Amino acid sequence: MEVLQKNLGKGYHKKTTKVPSYKTFVALILPTVIITGLFYPLIGLFAFVCMAGAVILSFYKGRYWCYKFCPRGAFLDEFISKLSFQRSVPQILKSVFSKAFWVVFFILMMAMNLIRSGGDIYKFGKGIVLLLWLTTLLAIIGGILSKPRTWCIVCPMGTISGLVGKNKKSLKIDVNRCVECKLCSKNCPMEIEVCSLKESEKVKSINCIRCETCANVCPKNAITSSEIKAAF
Repeated sequence: MEVLQKNLGKGYHKKTTKVPSYKTFVALILPTVIITGLFYPLIGLFAFVCMAGAVILSFYKGRYWCYKFCPRGAFLDEFISKLSFQRSVPQILKSVFSKAFWVVFFILMMAMNLIRSGGDIYKFGKGIVLLLWLTTLLAIIGGILSKPRTWCIVCPMGTISGLVGKNKKSLKIDVNRCVECKLCSKNCPMEIEVCSLKESEKVKSINCIRCETCANVCPKNAITSSEIKAAF
């Protein structure tokens, strides 16, 4: 235990989370879409590919899309993280009210855009591009002032995907191994209080993006993916 505490004092990390080699490419999709979309509005419809992908994958593996394939998430990880002050995300943004607000806001904006476009797909696409600009600006500001993935905590599609896939492929917590060092909670990019979920033996949270950072920093191997757990 003494050795563990010394390691914790030094900011001990068991190993670094492996970043997908294509993450930079995925990250560049976001600026490409929002900039090109100003001249070719139909490119804004690419947003629906991400929306569909996020929801469909959530039926199998929760918010895995948010970590692996989301262009905005990758952009925040790859670029904004280098500018981030790494401050704690304001508690209000983690609340149910905040998540509900952004889901309603998103639905209203999409409905208004559809009505204002009058059936013109180019106008509709332009509206989507402008919405992407707004949310990306908010994501950048939040990512710099707080943690890089601050926007991901309130992202409407992330919330919907999280609700759909909350119980899909959840990370497992071995209560017998856990020593409550809280490295998992401190290193979670979504600021999930992993230790508070210990008794349920699963990381059941609509914010969990299945990045396995908590598992990688755990000095006792107390957190594992469902696939690994099933193998033993």
